Parts: sequence; structure tokens; C-alpha cells
Amino acid sequence: MASVGMFDSCITGHWFSQKAKDIWSDSNTIQSWLDVEAALALAQAKLGMIPKSAADIIAKKADVKLLDADKISAGIKETMHPFVPVLRQYEAVCGTEAASYIHWGATTQNIFDTGAVLQLRETHNIILSDLDNVLNAMAKLAADTKNIPQAGRTHGQHALPITFGFKVAGWRAEIRRHKTRLIQAAEDAFIVTMGGAVGVFSAMGGNGRNVQDEVAELLNLKSSSIPVRSSCDSLAAYINIFGLLAATVEKISEEVIFLQRTEIAEVEESFHHGKVGSSTMSQKRNPQHAQNLVGVSQLLRSRMMLANTSMIRMNEGDAAESNILDVSLPEVSIFAVSLVEGLYKLISGLNVYPENMKKNLNISGGLILSEAVMMQLAEHIGRPAAHHILYEAAMNSIEKKITFAESIHDELNKENIPDTLDINKILDPLHYLGESAECVDDELKK
Repeated sequence: MASVGMFDSCITGHWFSQKAKDIWSDSNTIQSWLDVEAALALAQAKLGMIPKSAADIIAKKADVKLLDADKISAGIKETMHPFVPVLRQYEAVCGTEAASYIHWGATTQNIFDTGAVLQLRETHNIILSDLDNVLNAMAKLAADTKNIPQAGRTHGQHALPITFGFKVAGWRAEIRRHKTRLIQAAEDAFIVTMGGAVGVFSAMGGNGRNVQDEVAELLNLKSSSIPVRSSCDSLAAYINIFGLLAATVEKISEEVIFLQRTEIAEVEESFHHGKVGSSTMSQKRNPQHAQNLVGVSQLLRSRMMLANTSMIRMNEGDAAESNILDVSLPEVSIFAVSLVEGLYKLISGLNVYPENMKKNLNISGGLILSEAVMMQLAEHIGRPAAHHILYEAAMNSIEKKITFAESIHDELNKENIPDTLDINKILDPLHYLGESAECVDDELKK
């Protein structure tokens, strides 16, 4: 039990996606660096800058399994450089002749940044696939519940009737927009930067831009228009969408927690025999999964300032700030995948209780339909006068503990207004759901 850190801890490790942890493991990180070095060598060989035989060996030996992880770790500690010990071992396995052409004209940040983009692209593809699962689960849930009436709430209080499907369709629309944002941001963020020490291809013999273009083609990425080492705005913009996504996941999870309260009990996250809510209160069925999602969402959102801070880099390179992103990018990527995987689990396993929704909808004795009555009455006396009467009727109903219908009749009589309204019909929530179902249908077409 020597594990330290949330990702490997036996206590919290299960919160996080194993697929994402594998992508950002030390082994896969070093492999991504080797993949970039191999692409660099092959590109330079194609352009006649280095021997093809050397490039072939460099590409063939670009395998992390050929390196000694313990020696790399010890070497990094000794040299205080995160890449030189990797290069030394890589050079050794390639042999003296080929080793002479490894890392030709590049600098560490070129390799790290491009390698990180390869890992981020893997992460991106998983997120898009998992978002599709979420969108499909939300579509099914919205379609199944588009006609189930529920109390719409504002500021935690009853407002007007909606359907539960309308709420879910709103969640889906937000997730769908985040997916679009990620795809658009990836266009700018997934780039190769191979400009060398200060970004101007000083050691590339005039072939730098061509080398970078060839590397980009080999890695199926875009080539940076100007490989300035101090720029990471495009990457920061992409990462900040993770923060937006996390805010939506947190909002949905908090809503589930609210609706799962004992006094409301309109929905409940999936529960299995053996899941324990409390070490002392055996009856507890806590929304533990939703609460974990809230926690991970907050962990991710708290890292957004780090991404923005990492943009502020001095001169043509600044390890103090680039190191921030080197450390935080794996974290936010793992958080993001974990949230999307977790959101799918939450939505696909959500239990909906229409009878409790109906009971809660009627708990105010019709007060939730005050606008419906006002709009009917406004046709005869105007909206301002109708609002005044309904306000007085609502306050009297609450304070005098009489039915809302009775209080409305009293107010109409007090104001000498003919009492011609079919109050019982107007106070039926099913008659005031607006265009909830139609809005759901509109969203599910997208």
C-alpha cells in the first residue's frame, strides 16, 4: 500500500478512467517522444538531410520496451533534465552510426509538445466516442420521458410545469455543443512544432519548414504556421473546453443529487446490492456516483487557471511555465475522460419516478399554475391587473392555508370581476406544459 496520488490510490483510483491513465502513463509518454523522434528522422531522410539507413534504424528502435525505465528515472534525477537520459538510452540501442542523427536540429520542447499532442489526440478520440454514447443515452432518456410532467424549478422553488424529458434534452444540447467546440478547437491545437531552440529552424539547413511539414504528414497532424516556443494559446483554448464540459457535468450531477433527495425522490442513480451509503446508517442510498462526478469536475475546473498561466512565457522559451502544462495536461486529460465515462454511467443507469414527480407537482395545491390562471384572466382585464389578483390570491392561499382555487374565487369576488374561469381545468398541470415535448423532438433531430 505504498501508492501515493489520486490516480493510483486504492481509495480513489477507481474514480478515473483506466484508458486515460494508460494514455498518460510514463511508458506511453516516452513512447510518444520516440514516435516524434522517429518521424523527425524519416522526414529528414526523405529530404536528404540524414542517411536513410540511419533513419530506418532510428524508426525501428523507437520502442519504449527497449529502454530501461529505472535507469531513465535515475538519470533524470541526476541530470535534472527530463529528456537527455531518454536520448542517451535511445542512442545506445540505435548504435553509434544511427545515433549521430537522432534529434537532429530539434530541441526538447519540440519533442515534448508534439508528443503531448499525440497523447491528447488519443484522449480526444476517446472523449468524442464517449460523448456519442452520452448523447445517445440522453436522447433515449429524453424521448422516453418527454411527456412525463415534472415541477420546473427556479431558485430551488416551484416555478411552472415542464416535462422531465425537456430537462434531459437541455442537458443533451449542452453536451452536443461542447463536442462541437472540442472538434473545432482541435483544428488549432493538434499541431507539430519543430522549430528548434528558438523556433526559427536554425539547425535545419534551410529545410526546417519542409521538415516540419513532413513530420506533420507522418504523424497525421497539422504543421505550425510559426513554431514559436512561447506560444500555447491554441492548446490552452482546447483545454479550457474541458473546463466548460466539466461545468456541465457538475451541473447535471448536482441536479441528480437534488432530485434524489429523500423529500423529492424524483430520480435515483443506479444502485446495486452491496453498494454502501454509510458506515453507520444502513438505510442510506447516497448519490455517490453523482457526488464523485461533482468532485472530479471541480478538480478539473480548478486546473483551468494553470493552463492560462502557462501561456505567459518569457522570451522564446520558458521552462518555468511550460513545465506547468507538462504536469497539468495529463491530469486534465484523465479528468475529462473520466467525467465523460462517468456521465454515461449516470445517465444510462438513471431511474425515473413519474409518480413522485406527479405528487411533487401537485404539492402546492395548484400554486405552480398561477401564471396559467393569470394569462386566462389577462384576456379579460389585462396582464397587470391579473398579476395583482393572482399575487394576492397566492399569498392568501399560503398565509390563510386555504386552497388556491378558493383564494382565487375570493379575490375575483372582492374585485367584482365575473367568476367565469374553469379553475379546476386551468390548475391541471397537464394543460400547461407549453411546448416541452416539441422542444425535445427538435433537439433529438440534431
